[in-house]
Amino acid sequence: MTNIIFIAVALALDAFAVALGLGCGSRLKAKEKFLIVLSFGFFQGLFAIFGAQLGSYINSNIFDFGNYIGGAIILIIGILFLKEGYDNQEACVYMEFSPWTYIVLGVSVSIDSFGVGFSVLYNLDIIPILSNGTTIAVITAILTAVSLMIVNYIKNFAIVEKYANYLGGIILVIFGINMLMDII
Repeated sequence: MTNIIFIAVALALDAFAVALGLGCGSRLKAKEKFLIVLSFGFFQGLFAIFGAQLGSYINSNIFDFGNYIGGAIILIIGILFLKEGYDNQEACVYMEFSPWTYIVLGVSVSIDSFGVGFSVLYNLDIIPILSNGTTIAVITAILTAVSLMIVNYIKNFAIVEKYANYLGGIILVIFGINMLMDII
């Protein structure tokens, strides 16, 4: 359970950074904030569950990929987070919100959750998969809400976004390396 919490926090830090950018760029109404939190949490959990189901199917019916492929996927996602933190140029994002905006934003911050579900949760039964997906969703929603609450008090958004991506990347790289070394 501890591992899934660390992984969920790492995934949620990406959503945290995106929410900071949205919050500083637009004057968000309470309804918009709620829908961002809901979208980010929902899609993060949903994609983890879908990834786990696909990984489970492939592992059971096509080939057994074990911890090595899963570790490599987590390691790559962690490296991409680090690269995103390094490349992060734009702090505030100005946009108009529509129903599709929430869906696109939710999906875009959740693609990495699919990879985590595919590579980490694939070998579990359905109840633990749903439980872990829910944990990922709740932690993402909480960190997204915190981000939208503190955005007005942060002086330098680019630095906070950058270090959120760095921290998430480091956590995932450590888990990926541990999986590759078959420690977990």
